Amino acid sequence: MSCYRKITAFVMSLAVCAAVSAPVFVSRADEETYIYEEDIEKETESTTENEYIVSGEYSYSVLDDGTVCIQECTSQEKEITIPDTLDGYKVSELGRNIFGENSAETIVIPPSVEYISAENPFVQCSNLKEIKINGDSEYYCSADGVLFTKDMKKLVCYPQAKEGTEFNIPENTEEVGIAAFYGTKLTDIKVSNSVKKIGRHSFASSAIKSIDLSNTSIDVIDVMAFMNCSSLSEIKFPDNLYGIALSAFYGCKSLENVQLPESLVEIDQNAFMGTGMKQVIIPPSVMSIGYSAFGYDENENAISDFRIIGESGSAAQAYARDTDSEYDYANNFEFTTIEANEIYEEYLKLDTKTFGDYEYMVENGEVTIVLCYSSDNTIKVPEEIDGMKVTKIYKMAFLTCTSAEIIIPDTVKTIGEDAFSSYVVRIVISGNCTAIEGNEQFLYCTNLQEIEVSDGDGEYSSLDGVLYNKDKSKLIAYPLEKRNSEFKAPESLREISASAFCNNRYIETVDISNVTDILNFAFEGCTSLKSVKLSKELKVVGNDAFYGCPNLKSVRLYDKLETIGDYAFGYEYDEAAAEETANASEEELSAIMNGQAEEPKLDKLVDDFKIYADEGTLGYDYAKACEIETVTGTAQIGGKNVDKGFIYAVSGIAGGILLAVIGVVTGSRIRKGGKKK
Repeated sequence: MSCYRKITAFVMSLAVCAAVSAPVFVSRADEETYIYEEDIEKETESTTENEYIVSGEYSYSVLDDGTVCIQECTSQEKEITIPDTLDGYKVSELGRNIFGENSAETIVIPPSVEYISAENPFVQCSNLKEIKINGDSEYYCSADGVLFTKDMKKLVCYPQAKEGTEFNIPENTEEVGIAAFYGTKLTDIKVSNSVKKIGRHSFASSAIKSIDLSNTSIDVIDVMAFMNCSSLSEIKFPDNLYGIALSAFYGCKSLENVQLPESLVEIDQNAFMGTGMKQVIIPPSVMSIGYSAFGYDENENAISDFRIIGESGSAAQAYARDTDSEYDYANNFEFTTIEANEIYEEYLKLDTKTFGDYEYMVENGEVTIVLCYSSDNTIKVPEEIDGMKVTKIYKMAFLTCTSAEIIIPDTVKTIGEDAFSSYVVRIVISGNCTAIEGNEQFLYCTNLQEIEVSDGDGEYSSLDGVLYNKDKSKLIAYPLEKRNSEFKAPESLREISASAFCNNRYIETVDISNVTDILNFAFEGCTSLKSVKLSKELKVVGNDAFYGCPNLKSVRLYDKLETIGDYAFGYEYDEAAAEETANASEEELSAIMNGQAEEPKLDKLVDDFKIYADEGTLGYDYAKACEIETVTGTAQIGGKNVDKGFIYAVSGIAGGILLAVIGVVTGSRIRKGGKKK
């Protein structure tokens, strides 16, 4: 999926990030909004137009209810005690710019104050050691110099210069306010399970080294929440995390590894810019990744050899090559699938040696082929290396090979998962092989035309280029590029393995009239398939078994059927719906992910598809549940579905004729007998 366009120009975000000593906030009574430089000018103009009333060291504005909001305090005393009245007016609010930069170490707030700007007016008080409440306030309280709302549910501000390096957020606290820990000396902050929200800049520029959010219910890491935490080396995310906002971890130079949760959907612009990361594993749940989110230093220079690891076809892969000419933005990162990366990490731990075009390892005096680099058209894997038998092929061993033919020697007993590449056309498997690991071993061999098994005592056999188990009761793999239009199963066949015929474009008619089990995805994507003869003894049809077969217009199902998986018959991929979903707005996607909107249906019924089945059978119930046209009261004769009433009628006529013939013959015999007498 394409990444979303920038929400602001990168220059703007850099300007904000650079102002780490004085984060810029805007205050709203019921809204907390991040502002950029153009907004700062508007705020300045507004302040000039509405001149405040000056009373000694304080400037204030009169509110609609006759109380005042102190907008500025010019005192440079080490202890500042806010008055509860000014010029006879009750002081009820403290504005966002009240303190600015001052030398105060203690600030005392009167109980008259009902509201303190959500933008944290203490954020520039770099010498502040404690915040006190002078008397009993209905709205705020102080716990060991730390400011909370009265109910302790929101931590408003932890003073930047407060002594100590450790702090435990109280158990009933649900919110960490904007810039609450900004610039503190704390290296260890324990976040209680009760926390649901952390505000913008909440931990920014602090000395924190690690933080565990895994047991909280936080769903978004807010804008610049950990920006410039240069000592932060570890963070544990909650399992329900939905989004990581703009520049959330910008400048966290010690952060080299993160484990993103499977719930994550959005990662915004610059989220991990300027960290120590050299690679990132992005879960398939992620649907949008903002500009420069990964792989860039603090100056937006791409990090050489940065690796993106994710699912094929996902937002992670799109991000690896994301471009935008308007912003002169072009990613060129290495992309690796999650599975391939796991194998690569495992490979690095192996003790391998080199022999010609092969890498191998020795286990119990036997050789395992780990990698093959050969570019020869035909590869004959050696039976021995250094006098030891080659008995195993490691998983993905031939994945980088461009060879068209690979011949495995009879000494090999085990072939690892996904051993072969998309280039291979013909494979000869050892007749003594006892294990081919993986459920869909040849699924990605997109040019494979033939699989042959040599003679031996192993567990596999072949017939006409198709792979079976030894007694041919199970069909394991029908090559993707095998170009026969017809397939008739051997009489011994009882099971079709998962994805066995998957994506073969040539097969048109299939006779599997002895098969009792058809597993998941068995014929998925067989776009030319027109006719399937199923067994009367068929018991199991797996999920998506015949999904994506648009030319298959009907099937006959019998009464022995016990299991039908989801989308087993009659469905195909809805390209139009998929395109509409791909072009959905961020708001629409968020609504879907949050369950606020219906999830789009990307599957549709094949046009004119019908199921022939008798009432009371599982096939009939499946058809009705899927709203597939159902035809009852028929029987299959000579490959055609014929109405049983017609059959009975024809049978009756035929029976009458037969009886008449028998009567004539019998009468003739009687007459002949009479003459004889």
